[in-house]
Amino acid sequence: MLYDLLLTGGEVMDPGAGLRGVMDVGIAGGKIVAVAPNLPQTEARRTISAKGRLVTPGLVDMHAHVFVNAHDMGGCTDDCCRRSGVTTLCDAGSAGSSNFAGLRNVLDKEVRTRVRAFVNLSAIGITGTSRGGELMHFQYADPEGCARTITENPDLAIGVKLRFGPNLVWEYSNEPVKLARRTADMAGGVPMMMHITDSPIPLPALLEHMKPGDIVTHCYHGRAHGIMGQEKQLLLKEVVEAQRNGIIFDCAHGRNHFNFRMIQKALDQGFITDTISTDLTLTTATQGPVWDLPTTMTKLLHFGLPLEECIRRATATPAKLMGYEGTVGTLKPGANADVSVFELRDGNFELIDADKEKIIAKRRLIAQLTLKDGRVWYERPPE
Repeated sequence: MLYDLLLTGGEVMDPGAGLRGVMDVGIAGGKIVAVAPNLPQTEARRTISAKGRLVTPGLVDMHAHVFVNAHDMGGCTDDCCRRSGVTTLCDAGSAGSSNFAGLRNVLDKEVRTRVRAFVNLSAIGITGTSRGGELMHFQYADPEGCARTITENPDLAIGVKLRFGPNLVWEYSNEPVKLARRTADMAGGVPMMMHITDSPIPLPALLEHMKPGDIVTHCYHGRAHGIMGQEKQLLLKEVVEAQRNGIIFDCAHGRNHFNFRMIQKALDQGFITDTISTDLTLTTATQGPVWDLPTTMTKLLHFGLPLEECIRRATATPAKLMGYEGTVGTLKPGANADVSVFELRDGNFELIDADKEKIIAKRRLIAQLTLKDGRVWYERPPE
């Protein structure tokens, strides 16, 4: 037999590999071995019809949280991911140098989702406290420990995370950003991801200290000093230049960071985030407004982002940023057989942003089947 599993007749869409059209996907040994029309079903041990469905690489969520407060999604990570077509995610700095071993332990023992992680500049990671965020007190900054954690965990740790904003850092200046960038250099020039929402100082003053490959996350928020400055009308020229020069912009929905009016203005002015991600936690996955990655993609589809670009920004682009280029986020033969099958359903779907504004979307992505490493990981139950 040539194939352990054959997906037949679906509309394949893989922007990273340049694949689009009605094709079959042949899988063997946990890898993609063929993508072409009319592959021989007699050579497959199992066949699943994807007729009338959209077939994409397994989704890659560039920004989520497995280990906030040393648990959060934890062992629930797989359920949150597989039912939404996500096979790979990046933990965006939940853990710092003092508790990164705890994150690794959870991933090793309880999680099958493929995960890589940013290490928080704060030793304690993202830990909820009434006294402020993890870097409200400078003593929690641990650049040496953060860099050491990254170099000692090359299979898991990929960069430095800084949350910058009110009650998150010890001072409202560019010093926290400069320290995070120096830490990333100390770790061998890895990327630095900067969370920025409601910044006390203008975004251009922070962008000056970022390098190509660094990531600005939560860039569709409607709060202070964002990508359109205080006026919130016109895209800042410094943002356009930064993206042109290789700084990555990530949307990261979350509880507080996704404003429909801002998204519409940004898309109208030609600004599209490089990656689409959720900032998912257990609360936002079970109580909203995020729910999952296909829902976030659906919201952007509503505002006019082409489907192919939605898929690119939730597959090939984040996979490359996480060090998985060619093996994850693609259906190219030789890649891991992570595949998602979606229904693009017509209807009237009420969706909400982080500021409780509502839209009625006319199309919605609904995960029907998720394969991870060539095995069925999720099948949507009959309605």
